[in-house]
Amino acid sequence: MSMTCGEVNRPLSFLSGYVICVSGYTNEARELLKSMIELCGGVYMEDMECRSVTFLLSTNPASEKTKHAIRWGVPVLSQQWLFDCLYNQRLLSINPYLLNAKK
Repeated sequence: MSMTCGEVNRPLSFLSGYVICVSGYTNEARELLKSMIELCGGVYMEDMECRSVTFLLSTNPASEKTKHAIRWGVPVLSQQWLFDCLYNQRLLSINPYLLNAKK
């Protein structure tokens, strides 16, 4: 899917109240995700803090941030969740995007 921030024609706030941390991304990808989170009204957090973070977007299930998130009960999602939310301009269920779901 390719979509630029310029294609959003109204203020978005569906991530208002959500704090999102990321793990395993290059600096360029991290900045893009940060911009997308903030565009949608969310808060980007650099460090994993259990009392603050709502979701972790991760590429690596073995990363320290991911391990902490799982231990603290923070849902670990693929970045596709954020892309799909932005594409649909609304909050989507996290269930199909969970990386730490019990198999």
